[in-house]
Amino acid sequence: MKKFLGKEVVVDTDTRWLYVGTLKKIGKTFLTLQDVDAHDLTETSSTRDEHLANIKNNGLIVNRKKVVVNREKLVGLSLLENVQV
Repeated sequence: MKKFLGKEVVVDTDTRWLYVGTLKKIGKTFLTLQDVDAHDLTETSSTRDEHLANIKNNGLIVNRKKVVVNREKLVGLSLLENVQV
């Protein structure tokens, strides 16, 4: 995960939330993201893939300055640049 520090990442969780932002810190129990699009997948009709395609095509719309994600909720972590749409 250290190679992802300072880069835009997609954080998939086992909750309804999807996070896209810059990975700033990797702690034992938490990840810290900066300049984040925090997206509640239950609030829109778009799917996870559609939302990521929108970000890739139109750019990241930041709605949180900082987000701390519990690593126990982490399902996946990938670089935004590696997301294929």
